[in-house]
Amino acid sequence: MCFYITATLPEGTQLENLSSILDKYEMKFSEIHNLTVESQLRPKELYFRATKSYCDCDTVLGSLNRQQEYQKLYNSKKVKTLKKKKWSEERINIWIEDKLKNKDPKKRKKLTSLEIENKLNRWTKFIQELLNNKSVSRMGILKHWYSGGLEDEEFIIKKTEKILLNEITQELLLNLNEDTLYEFFPNYNY
Repeated sequence: MCFYITATLPEGTQLENLSSILDKYEMKFSEIHNLTVESQLRPKELYFRATKSYCDCDTVLGSLNRQQEYQKLYNSKKVKTLKKKKWSEERINIWIEDKLKNKDPKKRKKLTSLEIENKLNRWTKFIQELLNNKSVSRMGILKHWYSGGLEDEEFIIKKTEKILLNEITQELLLNLNEDTLYEFFPNYNY
């Protein structure tokens, strides 16, 4: 189906105090109640759909991570056709890996280098501004390929990575892993 970026905030965070920041960076932060995901978060952690876009398949977050391209190919019509032809999972995986290896690097980029840099800067500034607001002690980002709905998809968060604000780099954002919760903290509050 699609990639979606979701976010977490500590219990008691007042979104109305953050509305100017959310609007400035075109974020939505609409609350999600997914019992499977919530059971893996801190107690009473708030869980949100982060962006306003229809889906986040074209996000720069994690775009250098091959898993995103793999997931798109795996969920393509072509693979569905191969499954109908009774191809094994192993054979499908080999076909996908071959496609990824032989992909023309020029065709991989849909955005220019400047557009990628602008989008990365927007995410970095958004996280910085949110964490510089004294009412937010941490913020999490989670990217997942949803095959079902946001509220009923069942998946395991593979790990949680804690990152200080001054450790955010473009390389980090470009290589975000799927199903890893990245928790960002102000430099003074780890």
